[in-house]
Amino acid sequence: MNPVDSMQLIPRHIRPAPSPLGLYLHVGRNDHRELLDLLARGDAHFFGMVFDATAVKRHQELRDRALSARLDTILDPRTQAAATIGGYGAGIASLPWGLDRPNCLEDFKDAAGRRRIAAMGDFVIGHGFTQMLAPTHLINGSADPWFAVDCDSTRRLREHLDLKGANQIQLLYKLAIPYAVLRDENEVELLIHGLSEVPADAIWLHVEGLGSGSTANGVKNYIRGAKLFESLGKPVIADGTGGLAGLSLLAFGATGGIAHGVTFGERVDHSSWRRPRDHRPFGRSRRVYVPEVDLLMEPGDAESLLRSSSRARALLGCHDTRCCPRGIQDMIESPARHFLIQRMKQLSLLSRLHQPIRAARFVDDMVRPASDLLVQVAGWQLKNEPLIETVRKQRRRLDAMRTALAAEVSNMRHGVTSLPKTRVAREIRLHL
Repeated sequence: MNPVDSMQLIPRHIRPAPSPLGLYLHVGRNDHRELLDLLARGDAHFFGMVFDATAVKRHQELRDRALSARLDTILDPRTQAAATIGGYGAGIASLPWGLDRPNCLEDFKDAAGRRRIAAMGDFVIGHGFTQMLAPTHLINGSADPWFAVDCDSTRRLREHLDLKGANQIQLLYKLAIPYAVLRDENEVELLIHGLSEVPADAIWLHVEGLGSGSTANGVKNYIRGAKLFESLGKPVIADGTGGLAGLSLLAFGATGGIAHGVTFGERVDHSSWRRPRDHRPFGRSRRVYVPEVDLLMEPGDAESLLRSSSRARALLGCHDTRCCPRGIQDMIESPARHFLIQRMKQLSLLSRLHQPIRAARFVDDMVRPASDLLVQVAGWQLKNEPLIETVRKQRRRLDAMRTALAAEVSNMRHGVTSLPKTRVAREIRLHL
């Protein structure tokens, strides 16, 4: 046997590939077009989609295609909006568990509560969803009466699903709290204690006041607060956040996934739910994502920046021909597709890094370059004054985040982060 052959027989240790980090998308009213296109092209590299219960018929084709692609389809029963004066509307009233008024505590107690929970359970089974956001509400802390009711409702829903033979449908507990509560370690511990006996498969943190535009201090507090939920031994998903702020939660092992909308929904703000509903028609153009500087921009501002000079086109334009074959033109004309592909690439890059080095590499490879590039952009001769201020503000924010996260790297403790499992991984495990 020659030396080459003998070397080939020597067993080699192969480092296992890291498990992927989770990405979930909230499906907006008109998002099905872009998402269907993404599925058709084979570019849907995310874990699942969250469907609004009031738009189930509108999104039926997308849901069917997602199920065929073996992605998770997640039902949002809209209970959080339903209990607020501004979130409640005709669509919610028409649901099998809906009422002709905003919900109150008594609607989820005793026999009425059991009927309402049973209707949700039958709905999620009947429409073939693989997961469901538990019927929770906005709370102000552990003593909020809704918290105990929500924990009990989740238990009832689990019992109903199991009774119907739907034990494979997972329940995701959406914990909607203000930022001030997340900063209070005692409050977080009380919430964790209350959740310890709740039959949820994952915790979805929905923190009002935080999101893609969070300050350095907000990001650092989110990381520290979310890490406390590790004690539950369940995956934690940061719901309603994205950008470098959301990615930092993944890089530092604070959460195992993030969830947001398509160019929207990257910040949690319920202020509109707290005032009477405005029935005037409302619509916004899709924003354009410039990942190099972590900005989601209004189309006009994005075009002003991207076309301001040949240098801007070279440094900020999309050069990924699979994403934007025509560069800047596709970024502006197909902002949803560009946003989705770039976000999926960011998750993929982070997932390939092993957790012990992930935080340091994230700061060096993603935050630092964006911060440095903004120094250049802030010096360009831009004519749009509001745009100039946006760039300057972003520069200050990322400079502070870079410093704060670099310090956090040296102080962080490496715990075991529970990661969500894809639908495919769960099904394989079930059949082993």
